Amino acid sequence: MAKITYKSIPNDKPLWLLKLQMAVSQLDATGLKGDEQDFRNLKSFIDAEIRSLMEKGDIRRSFVETELRHDAGRTVIHIFRNHIIVQTYYIE
Repeated sequence: MAKITYKSIPNDKPLWLLKLQMAVSQLDATGLKGDEQDFRNLKSFIDAEIRSLMEKGDIRRSFVETELRHDAGRTVIHIFRNHIIVQTYYIE
């Protein structure tokens, strides 16, 4: 069984990133295999959460985007804030 893990770059995380981490940590990870479909589903969930945080006004002045990438032989989801990676999600 795989689980969702992440690596954060900034030490002083903005509140919206903490809220996003909390939402992802509450996902039911049972049944995850770490395949391409799991990553696409996780990316869709993260994108929806980011849109929700933007609509609520938690993300105001930042340009936030996600990207599914094959990095060093494994698949990851990068979250960018103003074109700088702030967090990376793994399913392992």
